[in-house]
Amino acid sequence: MVNKRYFSIGEVSKLKDVTIKALRYYHDIGLLTPAYINPENGYRYYTINQFFYLDIIKICRQGNVSISEIKDLFTNSDTNYLKFYLEQKNEEIQMEIKKLIQFSKQIEILKKAIHTSEDDLMNKGFNMQTFEERYLFSSPTQGGVLDEMQSFDKLDEELERFIMNTFQYGLIYSRHNDIWAISDAFRIITADDSIMLKDNPSVSKLPKGDYLTVNCTRETEIETFQLIKEYLVKKSLSCDKIYLFYLVTDVFNQNNHFSQFQISLKPTP
Repeated sequence: MVNKRYFSIGEVSKLKDVTIKALRYYHDIGLLTPAYINPENGYRYYTINQFFYLDIIKICRQGNVSISEIKDLFTNSDTNYLKFYLEQKNEEIQMEIKKLIQFSKQIEILKKAIHTSEDDLMNKGFNMQTFEERYLFSSPTQGGVLDEMQSFDKLDEELERFIMNTFQYGLIYSRHNDIWAISDAFRIITADDSIMLKDNPSVSKLPKGDYLTVNCTRETEIETFQLIKEYLVKKSLSCDKIYLFYLVTDVFNQNNHFSQFQISLKPTP
């Protein structure tokens, strides 16, 4: 007769929230052998001391530790090594948590970029919009000649150093001696990244304020830019830079890309 200091496999399953199948498997592979096996019927029984081993197994499995690694821990039977091993695993888990938090933030940034672009497209013609302070990481074009692939490839290489991808990028038109030309390709970066790169000359700030905006398709960018220049002359407005943002709208429609020009204005003296 089995006395009360033993627990049946069914009782252990309920008390420790471990399936009977798992307990049998642990026995079969030599990971956790029952304290007593009834020779007449083969029933497995465990002692309360073995509950602690089950707790270790459960913790390790929740941390994606393999069965073979757990077996090595139990075979080693060294408490100091167990403490060291668990500390290592805890550090790995903390790193993974940080990655997941960053991934969650990245999802929110992408959602915001899509929603903002969709809202921007609701505006028709010339409009005034207020924007918060933004930070640019820019890469100059060669002599005003745009090689988009080369320019954005360079930005993407730099982007690997950043904490976050904001999914917002575009081009800068600059005026020199009344001649306009594309001077830079840029990506918007986060405030945290701007602090990290505060001494980098490629980082600049778009101040908070009102911007004249106008939307267009990628195919009508040149035509729209000409309309902007005419509008500025007509309204006696002046600026030295015009920013072209590529909007994140219908992401999976390769034939439906939109852009938005943004201009921070100053009155013509």
